[in-house]
Amino acid sequence: MCAACVLSQNVYSTTVVCCSSTVLWDIHRSDLSFLACALSISFSDTLVDIVYKSHHPSFFDVINLLIFTVNCLVHLSLYIFRVTFLGTGSHSFGSHTALALSCLSEAGRDISALYVIYYYSVILESIMTVFASTVVLFSLTAGFLNEPGVFMGCLLALTAAGIYVFSIRQTTEEDVGAECVTRPPSRYPVVFAVLLVGYLLLVSFVMMHENVWTPRSPNSRWGFTSESEPDACRRRPLPSHSHKKTLENYNRFDNILLVVFFSHARYGANLDYHREVYSDYFLNILYIGPTSREDSGFDHSYDVFVDSYHSDEDLIDPSYYKMAGRMAHHMLYTALQEQDCYDGYLWVPFDTLLNIPRLEKFDQELFWYHSPWGLPVFNPAQDNNLSLGLHAPPVNVSPDTSINLTESWRGWGSDWWDPHVGVGVCMEAFQKVPVHLRERLTAFTNGETRLIGGSADTMYIPGRHRRIFMEVLGLFLETTCFLEIATPTTLHLVVPHHEPILFVDHWWIYQPPFNASFVRQKWEEGYEVDTFHTFHWGERDGNNIWRANYENVVDVRRLLRESAERQQIVFPVRNQTLAR
Repeated sequence: MCAACVLSQNVYSTTVVCCSSTVLWDIHRSDLSFLACALSISFSDTLVDIVYKSHHPSFFDVINLLIFTVNCLVHLSLYIFRVTFLGTGSHSFGSHTALALSCLSEAGRDISALYVIYYYSVILESIMTVFASTVVLFSLTAGFLNEPGVFMGCLLALTAAGIYVFSIRQTTEEDVGAECVTRPPSRYPVVFAVLLVGYLLLVSFVMMHENVWTPRSPNSRWGFTSESEPDACRRRPLPSHSHKKTLENYNRFDNILLVVFFSHARYGANLDYHREVYSDYFLNILYIGPTSREDSGFDHSYDVFVDSYHSDEDLIDPSYYKMAGRMAHHMLYTALQEQDCYDGYLWVPFDTLLNIPRLEKFDQELFWYHSPWGLPVFNPAQDNNLSLGLHAPPVNVSPDTSINLTESWRGWGSDWWDPHVGVGVCMEAFQKVPVHLRERLTAFTNGETRLIGGSADTMYIPGRHRRIFMEVLGLFLETTCFLEIATPTTLHLVVPHHEPILFVDHWWIYQPPFNASFVRQKWEEGYEVDTFHTFHWGERDGNNIWRANYENVVDVRRLLRESAERQQIVFPVRNQTLAR
């Protein structure tokens, strides 16, 4: 065997080890996997070329053995670390079988590739790889996708690869003597192509099965895994609404689902006015409440997605104060479970005002909440000096949960220490949360076990963290833990270490004004209002009867225009009103 053939064989084998292990290490993050693969190929080619050129060919087998051994030990150690300490590995029989089959198919593909390189050339091996990859892509395109451009591109690639392979068979044996060995029959490249097609089909099936076809169910995985890209799955249709988004050239929230919940079935103008204002900016809105809106007629019977879990209200028994909405986080869970494939989910009640020009500035890849550890979002209307403290109050942090809070602590009010829904009940769910997630929360609280509690009237959940958020929230829903403890605590349990929480200037008020005037007052005081609760779409008249007031719709639009000027952005606002 000549030195050139040995060199090409060893360079290729080393590259395969580095590249394959890198891709298998992070197969669930395809963008980083491809980048890591490219970097590993470049680095390994350079390194191995230097090593081989500085040694005699007789040492090549020893070098190969050393490289292979080191790579195996490193990646085996990393895999054991992930399974043992991060809990990201699967321990099922099926997963081990799939891993074994993957290793065998990888080995077969590598040996076949080396065979082609040895007897022919690296160019032919590359052409055959392209040919096999294109066959797989062509099959997937024809069977699952509707992309004519990709279809035609596959045809062109297949034609070019076929022409090249055919030309190889027409070559003469004039320069066979200059080659290291005699070529075998020309059917071997065909066998190699068949093996490649089988290998790539296997890889495609595994990746699609893992990332796309996995049922969106609350089966526990307990890791910081990201959701598949929204384009990879199909959204369920939302309930029909009579008023669709009509503002043109505005798409800032087109891939966000606005989840608007009602603790009580107080729909009417509350829903109609809310939809009239915010559907100009949110293409996708899900209204969810305890009952349907059938009392308004058939046209409105599908306005609300019904979730009546623990929605009853009984305020008679002072020993068990059942407030409607105490378990409204079940509606959040339902919305996340039923509506996949969004970049993010903005959770608010119907009576929370949204300052849309401000929310435009929030990164949709991160959590939003008024967390005490939250990172403020730049505001051109303020000097952004954190020391001034011109922000809304953050949520509360519980004291030491090892004490009997239901007997000795009254820090948050009746809902927090109530033995039926308070922190004593919540700790039952908290203790079931995996240790590595609880450690994430203790990183906020200096190593101490705490619960987080406060308003759950504005919260944004990135779509890539949808599943892990559901898993943890589901543990709290197995108890009667109150909405305003379960939801904030869940967020702080699942946010990754390297990601900040964006601070929302959310205000919870119980004194008037319950309209846009509150925002203007806070602006005059130097504060910002990203959202606030409670906002009223009407008011009580002289007879103490609540009546809707359309002037609130007009005033909210006026407020959004004023806020856009403060934020120095171009922002569309409807001038005319819709038919009422």
